[in-house]
Amino acid sequence: MPHLRVLFYHALILLWTSTSLAQKGAEEEEFDIRNARATSKPWYANDTHIFGYTIPISPVTVIITIVALWNIYRAMTKASRATGSHILLDDSSDATKKKLEDAKKEIGNDPNKFAKYAREHSACPSKEHGGFLGTWKLGDMDPNFDKAAFDPLQDVNTTIGPVKTHFGYHLIFLTERTLVDI
Repeated sequence: MPHLRVLFYHALILLWTSTSLAQKGAEEEEFDIRNARATSKPWYANDTHIFGYTIPISPVTVIITIVALWNIYRAMTKASRATGSHILLDDSSDATKKKLEDAKKEIGNDPNKFAKYAREHSACPSKEHGGFLGTWKLGDMDPNFDKAAFDPLQDVNTTIGPVKTHFGYHLIFLTERTLVDI
């Protein structure tokens, strides 16, 4: 039994000394961490101080956020736009493609001929207005349609196509286009 008592006392002494050493070490470590944090960061990575308040965001984070928000704003408000008309034949066969290629040769770059052909042959409700679609932004139409309409190599006031979309084949006639590079 005396051995058990000695072991118990040794365990208490060990526990007491280890907790006091751990507390002392933690206080020194905490001071070192604060000091190291304050001195190791460059100015652009430190917290932002505004009107006596500390905000845990660095100036670089603020700048990156402002630039990202500006780019989102420009993308939403100053997107590429196009104004024009189209002729839709709602068939995806090779014969339809050939028919539009022949029509393109016949129409040339004449907007009046394009409107007349749209009224007579287009399957889109816009045919009542000569195929006029109005103005649209990049991303409003089918991706293949947009790719053809916003291609910088395609001239305005020319007949573009035939372009295949999930609706069928199109001829496109742009009267105006604004390309915005973001």
